[in-house]
Amino acid sequence: MTYFTRFSLGCVMIAPLFLSGCATNTGTGAVVGGATGAGVGALVGSATGHAGAGAAIGAGVGAITGAVVGDSVDAQQKRDRAIAAANAAGRLTKEEVVSMTQNRVDESLIINQIRSRGMLMPLTSNDIIWLQQSAVSPLVIATMQETQPPPAVIVEQPGPVIVGGYYGRPYYPRRYYY
Repeated sequence: MTYFTRFSLGCVMIAPLFLSGCATNTGTGAVVGGATGAGVGALVGSATGHAGAGAAIGAGVGAITGAVVGDSVDAQQKRDRAIAAANAAGRLTKEEVVSMTQNRVDESLIINQIRSRGMLMPLTSNDIIWLQQSAVSPLVIATMQETQPPPAVIVEQPGPVIVGGYYGRPYYPRRYYY
């Protein structure tokens, strides 16, 4: 491996440290994935004598893969924020119901609280088992099952507008020479 190839590879491998300050995980994933892919592609390509082509292919594949992974992380964070917003809106959690039961709050008061505030999340079968083991009455559990949480409202931000170009042969206008 030549000095230039090693130097280029080192720069490509260090670049994610300086460039990973993007606003979203999608952008950060694309940058880090592209830089890492370029480094790996340059290594593989240098073994076959085509380090530049390997770096270009690796950068493209790495950028796409990093963007997809970053986008899934962004989607998960968006869902988490929606759940936190619903919880901040005063929805009850199953832990709060168990706490009221263990502190001997009357069953009718717990049911009224569930109906007035709503539940944060629907109950799973494991939740029902846990609630019964925590001495929550079947009437309270039934009320929790009847009270479905309202659908979370997630506002989507419009994405960037990408203007495409012409990818065919270049067009050169005729020039008239006199």
